[in-house]
Amino acid sequence: MTMPDTAPHAFWRCSPGRRLPAHARDLADARARDLVPAQRQVVVYLDRWPAGPVTVLGPAICCPPDFHPGRLDWRYLAALSVLVVTQPAPDPERLRHLLAELVAARPKRLILLRPGKVPAAEFIISEAHGVEVQP
Repeated sequence: MTMPDTAPHAFWRCSPGRRLPAHARDLADARARDLVPAQRQVVVYLDRWPAGPVTVLGPAICCPPDFHPGRLDWRYLAALSVLVVTQPAPDPERLRHLLAELVAARPKRLILLRPGKVPAAEFIISEAHGVEVQP
């Protein structure tokens, strides 16, 4: 016989005036219950959702093109490694705003991945050095 779960289910509450990015509800609710992804890593896609599966690098969320990054709640990414994946030529202002919001969320690592660019990966925050690039 299994005992029923008597603990109340915790739900993430967004900061006033903010909402969750696309596909973030399950992750945010898990963080409200003090759970973390198995790899302690999350992928944030800027302005697009990939066509193929996105489970290889960990949970994935999206900053949709119709929302300013500053109007979204990113706090549940604190202490996680965050990989930001952009299109080959992202809007530089949107990217700067997204990175500034993510830095403010205090992730353990923040890495920018830009397909087709050299270098393809750039550390914004590293575990060893903290903030390496100011967005």
